[in-house]
Amino acid sequence: MSELIKKTPLHSWHVSKGANMADFGGYEMPLWYSSAKNEHLSVLTNAGIFDTSHMAVVMVAGADAHELLQLCFSNDMDACMGKNKKALYAGRCVYGVFLNEKGEVIDDSIIYKLADNSYMVVVNAGMGSRIAEHLVANKAERRATVTDLTDQVGKIDVQGPDAAKILAKVLADPQNVFSDLPYFSFKGHFDPDTALADAVRLSDGTPILLSRTGYTGEFGFEIFVAPEHAPELWNRILDA
Repeated sequence: MSELIKKTPLHSWHVSKGANMADFGGYEMPLWYSSAKNEHLSVLTNAGIFDTSHMAVVMVAGADAHELLQLCFSNDMDACMGKNKKALYAGRCVYGVFLNEKGEVIDDSIIYKLADNSYMVVVNAGMGSRIAEHLVANKAERRATVTDLTDQVGKIDVQGPDAAKILAKVLADPQNVFSDLPYFSFKGHFDPDTALADAVRLSDGTPILLSRTGYTGEFGFEIFVAPEHAPELWNRILDA
C-alpha cells in the first residue's frame, strides 16, 4: 500500500474483522470479508452494510448556485423530476455526470437540493477536489460558494429488502422519517447547526442525512453523518 493511501473512519474495524483490503480510489477499502458471493446474496435477500466514506461531498451555495450547477451538470435540473419533468426541488436529488469542455465525463454524481440556493454534490472517491475545482473554474461572476468537504463526512449505506426494518431500530422517529420518502428523495442533514438537522436523528440524538438512494440496485438507503459518529452508527446498525 502506498504511504499516501487514505483511510475511512471505519478502517480499523474492517482490519479487525479480517477484511480483504485493497486500494480503491486512493483509499484502503474492504472488498469482502469471508465470501463475496454470500455477501452479495445477503444484499439480495436480506441486507448488507457498506462503508462508503471514501465518497466525496461538495457543497454549492449562493444566489447563482443553481445556474452554476445547471451549466456544469448533464441533467436538466429545471426538468428532471418524474414523468411531468418538474424542476428539482428541496428534498429531492438527481443523478447525472459532470463534463469537461470536450464533453468528456469527469465523474458521475448525485446532486441533492437542500434548500433554495443550497445544494450537496456527491461524487466518487478522490473526485471531490477535482469537481470543486471544475465548478470554481466555471463560476466566473456567478454568486456561488463551492466548499469541498472531502474526508469531512462519514457515509454508510444499508441496502437490501430489510434495510428499512434495520434502520428503524436506530432512528429516533422512524415512522415520520420513512413517510413520504420516495426513491431519490432525502431528509435531514449531518450538520447539527442547520435547520434541516432535526428532520432525521438517530435515537441517541445524532443528526444524519438519510437518502433513499444506492448503487446496488436493491431497496436501500445512504446515510451521511459526521465522521466521528460513523463507528458508533456502524456498530449500532450491525447490532440492530
